Amino acid sequence: MYLGIDQQSGLVYEGFDAPVLPVVPRPTVTQAKLIRRKEDWNDLPTGIAHSPMSWIFREDTFDPVTRTRRGRLFQPEGAQPAQYKVLPDPYEDPHGRSVGAQGRTTKTLYGYKACASLLQEPHRGMGLKLALGVRDAASAWRIIQTEVVANGCVMITLKSLSAFGILPAVDMATIPAEFEPAISQAVARALDSAFRETPVSTIDHCRNALTACLSRWLVTQGHDRSVLGEDLGRIAGIVGRPPYEKGLVSNLAQVVARLHARGKTNEVHTKGLRDPVDEDAELALHALGFTLRDIGWADRN
Repeated sequence: MYLGIDQQSGLVYEGFDAPVLPVVPRPTVTQAKLIRRKEDWNDLPTGIAHSPMSWIFREDTFDPVTRTRRGRLFQPEGAQPAQYKVLPDPYEDPHGRSVGAQGRTTKTLYGYKACASLLQEPHRGMGLKLALGVRDAASAWRIIQTEVVANGCVMITLKSLSAFGILPAVDMATIPAEFEPAISQAVARALDSAFRETPVSTIDHCRNALTACLSRWLVTQGHDRSVLGEDLGRIAGIVGRPPYEKGLVSNLAQVVARLHARGKTNEVHTKGLRDPVDEDAELALHALGFTLRDIGWADRN
């Protein structure tokens, strides 16, 4: 199956042997790139005119509740762009005035074919991270299902890896002015690192944010300011005891502190631990989000 995108209008065409049939209504098509390492985020496409050899994702469905997208993935076919004989698009030429021989008109298209390259990846690409968009604005997704449909297209199901919706916005009105810079910076770093940096790095940023938030929250509750110099393990213990008794926050903070230790090579080797993965980083993000809500620092709007 082939897909074509008009160089001038952006209209989309498809077909078994070549992209000749106009797709109505026009689908959402997005440039895509596999993310294997952090540096790949700096090598995203910069728009189809400048990066026509990137993969293309054609969206079929999107579920905002489960944060999943389902659609077809394509890879470039030959030189870009190229001339194709296509049927007139009803949006552009409703009366067929541009029609020539055999009822077709000539268009300059960026041409793509079903992404067989993904099928060569381990597990047919399932579990890999896929960026959708361009360098100026892109989102991260996990490929959770790959299949080849009857017309030969490579159909994939994607799960969002965005931390938005996991981390609530911080309500700065509830935080003393002297603590605002440290809190906003620590939470922003955790959010920016989510699913873009390594799991170890994301966990480290979450640990730092939890340390900053909980130590300063304790000060607002009347605790001695010496707590600002304590590590997360010590702070978590204080939070769980009277008069604060934030047991769930304490336990989650301890989990993140333990996850952070797994980022240390010697710790992993000595105790025979596995290396952190993206799901562990997501757990750390959820712990930070829960903490912000439980101590009353999350924006409820």
